[in-house]
Amino acid sequence: MPAIRPRDLLTESLLERLGGMWAETAPAAGDVAATLRRDIAKLGDAGYLNVALPPEFGGLGCTLRQAACGQRRLARRAPLTALAVSAHLYWTGAAADAYRAGDDSVRWILLEAARGALFAAGHDAGHSTGDGLPAAGRDLQFADPRSRCEPAGESGYRFRDTAVLSSLTPAWDWVAVHAVHAAGQAGQAEQAGQAGQAAPARRGGPDAVLAFAGRGSRCTPAFRVARVQPAGTPADVFATSAVGWGHSILASVQYSDARRAFNAAVAAVADEAAGAPSGEHPLDRWPVAEAGLRLDAMKAKIAEITHPWPRVPEPAPDLGGYRLIGIHTMRHEVAEGARLVHGLIRQIADAPAVAAR
Repeated sequence: MPAIRPRDLLTESLLERLGGMWAETAPAAGDVAATLRRDIAKLGDAGYLNVALPPEFGGLGCTLRQAACGQRRLARRAPLTALAVSAHLYWTGAAADAYRAGDDSVRWILLEAARGALFAAGHDAGHSTGDGLPAAGRDLQFADPRSRCEPAGESGYRFRDTAVLSSLTPAWDWVAVHAVHAAGQAGQAEQAGQAGQAAPARRGGPDAVLAFAGRGSRCTPAFRVARVQPAGTPADVFATSAVGWGHSILASVQYSDARRAFNAAVAAVADEAAGAPSGEHPLDRWPVAEAGLRLDAMKAKIAEITHPWPRVPEPAPDLGGYRLIGIHTMRHEVAEGARLVHGLIRQIADAPAVAAR
């Protein structure tokens, strides 16, 4: 019997009951959060939120490629909902990668997700593109150089940038926050001293701090520091996987939403042109071909990252940051491609009027 994939859980019956759409089908502003909560509850009941968890934690143990495919299917019908659950999928996916590589430091994420906790990401969600999706680089920006945090004793760190608490996921249980500790490795030195270990040599540079803030009586302790590392290229499996999973899943949502809008525009123009006199067909124009080429290139670029992503990542660091460069290149090309496709869609929509002149 073939293994169940994330997309297999997204049955047509389930997708028809989801309401997280864009534009003319979107709910009123005051109802968006309630709509997304209902959608997320339905996905949770179907087991979709646990697809990245290893089987021993009650999940499917899916690959990054399978998770990205599932998000594409979800985003074609409910892109807002797909965006809202993206952070949960990439944090659990990254934690699963670390766990399989022998790193138990974030095993608690898998345990929390297995009990039904929902993970979110505190990114600056205030900057968006014209199509409603976060602008490129703003939807998964770890430790913005302008952000700041300071050690706060046993509780970990105090984050001073309020933007780190903005989330695209409603009703979360844990939200990731990340900022720069400009003083460098003070946090690591303090933690090493408490553990009876030798403090790391002073580097003098800033640290990137990644932590999770919980809410509700079940989130104990309510603050967990996941990583304190030199700012720059991620230095371990969890941090690297968070970037790889995060950008790949978000890019998949953006690609799928652009594909959905393109298909809808082409169908609408074809319907309008069906009874027109013979002659130049509006779909013969270059914007249709150009948008199609852009969409194919976006899908292929995502595949370059997701298809070879190892099930058990090598714990060695990304020397030179080449893997990270490839991930960010993919994310940029998909974001830019989506922007261009939406511009071409506006030209496609104008085609019947132009052809009738």
